[in-house]
Amino acid sequence: MIKKHAAGMWRLLFCLSAGLPLHVRAQTTGNSLPLQQAIALTLEHYPSLKAKKTLSKAGEAHTIDVRHNWWPAVRLVEETTIGTDNGLYGSYFPLGTIPSTSGGIRAANKSDLMSGNIAMAQVQWEVYNFGAYRTQREEAIQQQKVAGMDADITANDLMSAVVRDYLGMLQYRALMKIQEDNIERTRSVQRAVTAIVLHGLKPGVDSSIAAAELSKARLNYLDIQNSYRSVRLHMSMLTGLDTSAIQPDTLYNSGLLALLAATTDTSTVAASHPVLQYHNGILLQQQKHEAVIRRAALPKVSILAAGWMRGSSGQFDDIYNKNLWTGLNYSRYNYLAGLALTYNLADIGHTRDRVREQRLKTKAAAEQVQTTQAVLNNSLQQAKLNIHTALDKLQEMPAQLNAARAAALQKMALYKGGLTNIIEVTNALYLLNRAETDMVQTRNAAWQALFTQAFAANAINELVQQLEQARMQ
Repeated sequence: MIKKHAAGMWRLLFCLSAGLPLHVRAQTTGNSLPLQQAIALTLEHYPSLKAKKTLSKAGEAHTIDVRHNWWPAVRLVEETTIGTDNGLYGSYFPLGTIPSTSGGIRAANKSDLMSGNIAMAQVQWEVYNFGAYRTQREEAIQQQKVAGMDADITANDLMSAVVRDYLGMLQYRALMKIQEDNIERTRSVQRAVTAIVLHGLKPGVDSSIAAAELSKARLNYLDIQNSYRSVRLHMSMLTGLDTSAIQPDTLYNSGLLALLAATTDTSTVAASHPVLQYHNGILLQQQKHEAVIRRAALPKVSILAAGWMRGSSGQFDDIYNKNLWTGLNYSRYNYLAGLALTYNLADIGHTRDRVREQRLKTKAAAEQVQTTQAVLNNSLQQAKLNIHTALDKLQEMPAQLNAARAAALQKMALYKGGLTNIIEVTNALYLLNRAETDMVQTRNAAWQALFTQAFAANAINELVQQLEQARMQ
């Protein structure tokens, strides 16, 4: 029992003094998923991006349709009728519901039936409308561009989501390893304390405290493991991969300090940022729509042409042919052509109201552009500040870790010599675990700051390329 106790103590002291994990797990890149590949798989697989790209294609189809607005309207009509023919003098508005009657005027109604046939070809071509066609085409083209910009925003958001999940997996994986080491340290302390208690050198409560600390360490590990699995499950949804195929590459952490040190304060919010481009596109679209409203109220010049043929079973002397089939033959031919200028004077007031409404929408779009610019600028400045802070903290962290390891080593030695109690030992181990956790969290904050700056500067792809180059070296 004494030999086992001594072996556990020496193993614990050696690991604390050397700063090594109690169990070594090989970190290889063979089964890991590179960040660049995770982004590529997400952009290829995720349904929402496919939907936005499809809507962009629909915008292209709409643009083609609007370009064809200048085509003339050509209508062909063939109508065969049978009914009575009793007319009266007087005019009326047909309102689209009252049948037309053309024929003789007589003193009394006549119930005899008459058949008729009419065929017509009509052309109406709005040949000039003072630029209305042009503004409609420009608005449609801008709508198509906005749809494409919306797809770019979705792609950018998906890239950010992949990066966020990847960093989360790196963080939780590192925290899991820390907790594994903490469990092993606590287990070694429990063995040592149990051996001392069994020899009557310490009270029995010490072994109970050590067992409670070990159980707490295991519970912490389970919580972190659950968080890791949740993030990996979300990454699986994004990439379409099975969760077993998703393992973060820890080699990225090796180049973190170099990336932080190489970061400059000269980066600015890129005018090509997808979010800015989208809101600027919305602003231009609103301006185009305002032009469409204005042009729609202007006069319209149209060419009108029609030709028709008509047959009837009635004769000019008010004689009704009993053979109704004779009405199917065409007996009269006419044509008509004209040039029309139409202008709705009453629409002037409505146009003024619509323009006033549209101006407010345009103003709101311009204010949204300013808001987006301000948010991105603030995000960029905050990221720069966080990068400096993270670099300073990462340079200071080794001192904290070394001090925490030395404290744990000393407290364990004092406990062995009977000069301190188990509470002091567990507090020292807690400080060591806290220092290791702080290192992981600070590293994660540094990664978050780097990618936040890259997001604001529209340079995520460049940063990912730098990481891949550093990983391959």
